[in-house]
Amino acid sequence: MSGEVTLRPMTAEMYHAYYKEYQNDPDLSIDQSKFTPYIYVPEGVDRYIQRQIDRNRRCFAIMLEDEMAGEIILKNVEPRKRATLSISMKNAAYKDRGIGTQAERLAIDYVFRELDIPVLFADTILTNARSQHVLEKVGFRYLRTEGDFKYYCIERD
Repeated sequence: MSGEVTLRPMTAEMYHAYYKEYQNDPDLSIDQSKFTPYIYVPEGVDRYIQRQIDRNRRCFAIMLEDEMAGEIILKNVEPRKRATLSISMKNAAYKDRGIGTQAERLAIDYVFRELDIPVLFADTILTNARSQHVLEKVGFRYLRTEGDFKYYCIERD
């Protein structure tokens, strides 16, 4: 990977730029017969943005230098107790380059140091072996499999 990875608070303008180039990954679809490619619809992105604002969440753009590579959401934030990490990369061009790994490390540091939250959870769909590998690489431990998901946790030392 070349270039510095940072997290930047997501704005509405950034969300629209992100989703104009977003491509969902067919390999992550549990039922391949139901996979449909993502199509950018401005009103749909506006509704998505509103859902992020209405919940107790912190949303960040994963930046590779000045280029938006993905999104990290800290959801279910309970001050000084816990939160849940969610990550997605904009498209396949940003995968397998270490960008998500670095972004997750930055998010963990932010949760532990800035938000003073001692426990961070994450989950992945069963088919997302790449995400499961990255979670384990950055220190998350596997908790359980339930339905179509695997659940993970990392705790501050």
